[in-house]
Amino acid sequence: MDGASSNEGSGAGLRLVNPEGHEFTYAIKLDFKSTNYEAEYEAFLADLRIAKKLGVKHLEAQVDSMLIAGKINGTYEAKNDVMASYLSQVKDLILQFSSCKVIHIKRSKNKSADALSKLASTNFDHFAKDIRVEVLDRPSVLQNQVLVILTGVESRMTPIMAYLSSGFLPEEKVAARKIRHMAMNYQMQDGVLYRRSFLGPLLRCVDAENANYLIRKVHEGVCGLHAGPRMVVAKLMNVGYYCPGMHLDATQEIKKCDSCQRYAPNTLRPKNELVPVTSAWSFQKWAINIMGPFPEAPGRVKFLIVAIDYFTKWVEAKPVASITASSVKKFIWEFIICRFGLPLELVSDNGSKNAHLMRETLSSAIMKLPAKSHHSS
Repeated sequence: MDGASSNEGSGAGLRLVNPEGHEFTYAIKLDFKSTNYEAEYEAFLADLRIAKKLGVKHLEAQVDSMLIAGKINGTYEAKNDVMASYLSQVKDLILQFSSCKVIHIKRSKNKSADALSKLASTNFDHFAKDIRVEVLDRPSVLQNQVLVILTGVESRMTPIMAYLSSGFLPEEKVAARKIRHMAMNYQMQDGVLYRRSFLGPLLRCVDAENANYLIRKVHEGVCGLHAGPRMVVAKLMNVGYYCPGMHLDATQEIKKCDSCQRYAPNTLRPKNELVPVTSAWSFQKWAINIMGPFPEAPGRVKFLIVAIDYFTKWVEAKPVASITASSVKKFIWEFIICRFGLPLELVSDNGSKNAHLMRETLSSAIMKLPAKSHHSS
């Protein structure tokens, strides 16, 4: 149902449909001044009265006015006296049904009732009694015809088509011999170039633009599998299409696919080549680092100097209270040199704040030693 109000008048449109699908259509003209909301209420009351006369027990009313549906369902409140009177009368009529459900629908789904309400609200005094409607199935004026002019695009197949159709060959002997050799695998039929296949039918040759379009449709179309270039080319040849260099074109087009770049499995191969860290013999190369600060332990120690041999993975560690050049010198002398001999290399980290302290102290500690000191990265 729907109601409409304008300067010419007001009207209501009703459309009743029973469970069997039979439709009853009504248009009511209101011969008194009313607002659009009053016309909506009049349409709803008329619908309830007609449904009651037809003996309807269960009713489902669909209106396109959210305000009317909200007031009847109790979501909104009627503050105007006239609207409150309409709402009270509507609720009294609703009680006479076993069940009544009011649903708000979009205006686009209520076009028939809206057309009836606008028809009923129109003033027909200036019209004749009989109105005839004629339906035209075509325009009276012919539409402008657009002529599409296709211009030939040079491709890798153009010299082959020229040779097969008219016997034209370039003047250069090498190029002419190459075209004659390639033309053995092609044939012209009704002005269309086809490529001979070994165990299958003829493959229709397409240019690069159409080939890229077909590759995109097979790769990411409605039934696309986002497969690799080899399978995409195989599918195109199975349906009867061919383009020279289509493997390379398929590879380039698939690289542009956004879904493949987002959801492809991640490769675990590093971007750069790995540089192996080797040691010729034991205790030749040591990795040294500073860990901490930790919670303070007895002796007020809270840092840890750790050294690991690259060859044997032997670990030496010493807790210290603070990181100084003297403590690092003492650790290197007592735990590395005195126990395992003079090292050839000492490797330290190059990342955190402790590494910065380690670089300063280590450079000061081994200044007088013949060992090399460098960073891991």
